[in-house]
Amino acid sequence: MKNKLLLFLLLFGQISAIAQEDLIDMMDEEETKTEFVTATFKGSKIINMQTNEIPGPGTLQFVILHRFGAFNDDFWYNFMGLDNANIRFSLDYSFNDWLNIAIARSSATKTWEGSAKIKFLRQSVGGKNMPISLVLNSTVNYTTIRYNDGIPYETSDRMSYAHQLIAARKFNEWLSLQLTPMLAHYNLVDTRDESNDVFALGVGGRIKVSQRIAITGEYVYQFNPNTYLLDGVQTNYQNSASIGVDIETGGHVFQLHLTNSIGMADPQWIGRTTGNWMDGDIHLGFNISRVFTIVRPKVPEEPQW
Repeated sequence: MKNKLLLFLLLFGQISAIAQEDLIDMMDEEETKTEFVTATFKGSKIINMQTNEIPGPGTLQFVILHRFGAFNDDFWYNFMGLDNANIRFSLDYSFNDWLNIAIARSSATKTWEGSAKIKFLRQSVGGKNMPISLVLNSTVNYTTIRYNDGIPYETSDRMSYAHQLIAARKFNEWLSLQLTPMLAHYNLVDTRDESNDVFALGVGGRIKVSQRIAITGEYVYQFNPNTYLLDGVQTNYQNSASIGVDIETGGHVFQLHLTNSIGMADPQWIGRTTGNWMDGDIHLGFNISRVFTIVRPKVPEEPQW
């Protein structure tokens, strides 16, 4: 009997030691668990600039971008610019948590767009401390506007491209910032003196003021702006500058803003913005997005005991 009791105590002690070690291991795993930062921005765009955000896997997103006419264009006759408008529709789909593909069409120059958004790094803390999110967005653009100058244009003349490397960081619950080096390439430019490549640096941010409302802004500085003819004078294209308000309403995000960029395809606002804030060439606009779940994420099965 004593031998059996001793054997039982030894087995119980061994089991207790193993359970204690497992518990310690679990606690260590929890302490070093990687936590990814979410909702750096509420939408996939700040205003014109892309953000680091990608809709969840299996999600289809429909986005409408709308720009009214300029304030300084016969203000009352055009009813503060509301009589004139340009619009852009886009559909994008996330195949997983790092790849998003989109198609779009802009009315400004009747431009079709195809783009890919790839996430390389994701901001995180804990077991893996990553200070920023890093995302690449690339677009190819084809304009279908009719030329009336009698020149036979090649298909390649209608092509342009844009690339944005997005480095974003959520500093706390109310402040997010991003730095975006970008490149716009135009197969066709107005003169031989102009560059086919325009390099720019975008700075954008979001300040959360309530649970559902945030103030947003962005500025894009061109390092080598091209020129266009304005009243017979060669004039530099302007840097794109915008300020807005994000309103989250459940299934979609409504973004109301003011901007000097009427073009909504990436090469248009990066390197071909003509509006000047100081001259009142400002456009009221809005972005609105709606997401639809196409493929529902798999729910882990309950353990069978």
